[in-house]
Amino acid sequence: MTLTELIDQLTKADDDLTVYASEPWSTQSDAVATLNTNRARPDAQGRTYQLETALIRDVLETWSAHHDGAVPSPQQACEAVIYYATNDAYPLPDKDLT
Repeated sequence: MTLTELIDQLTKADDDLTVYASEPWSTQSDAVATLNTNRARPDAQGRTYQLETALIRDVLETWSAHHDGAVPSPQQACEAVIYYATNDAYPLPDKDLT
């Protein structure tokens, strides 16, 4: 599953999961959400820690708040999550990738 697909399918029931994705992180990176809490090492397939699903949801809610309540497309959502994971900061409208 790609990172875009995984982020698009997350639900509130998934809030205890952590997302791992193949680097370099992109919308097409191979990704998985798991209960694995050992963030220091890549998983068995070499995917590295990206973010907890609850934090991903926060990133997307912040994105919406900065875009007059709009819901991000799957690609916009993925790009916002990658931006946050890379920069430890929310992507603001003047810094959007789309």
